[in-house]
Amino acid sequence: MTMTAAILAALALQGVALDPPVEAEAAEVEQPTRTGAWNDMYGEPQHPGATYRVRLFVHAAQACLHFAGEAPYDAERAEFLNAMMDESCAGLKERYTAILADPTTDAPSRALVEKAWEPFRE
Repeated sequence: MTMTAAILAALALQGVALDPPVEAEAAEVEQPTRTGAWNDMYGEPQHPGATYRVRLFVHAAQACLHFAGEAPYDAERAEFLNAMMDESCAGLKERYTAILADPTTDAPSRALVEKAWEPFRE
C-alpha cells in the first residue's frame, strides 16, 4: 500500500469526508467541430467554412471573457478561475494577429475573429 493510500484509508476509518476532485467547467464545454456546421460557446451557429484554428480562437476568446467575468468568492474559486484564464487567455493576441495575417483566412472567418476580439481591444 502506498503512503497516499494509507493516509486516505486512515482518514476514511476516522470518518473524515473526502471531497471529490473539482471538475473544471472548461472540460464541460463542447469543443468546436473541425469542419462543417458548428456553434460557438453560447450555442450560436457560426460560419461553417471557418478553419479549425479560427474555431478554437473563437472558443478561447469566449472562454477567456467568461472566466474573467466570474466572481472569485473564495480562495479555491479564485485559484480555479486564474487557472482557467491562464489556459484560455494565453496567447490570444498572437493567435488573433496570426489568423488575420494568414492570406488563406476567408472574409467571413476574418469577421468572426474580429467580432471575438472586439472586447479585448485596447
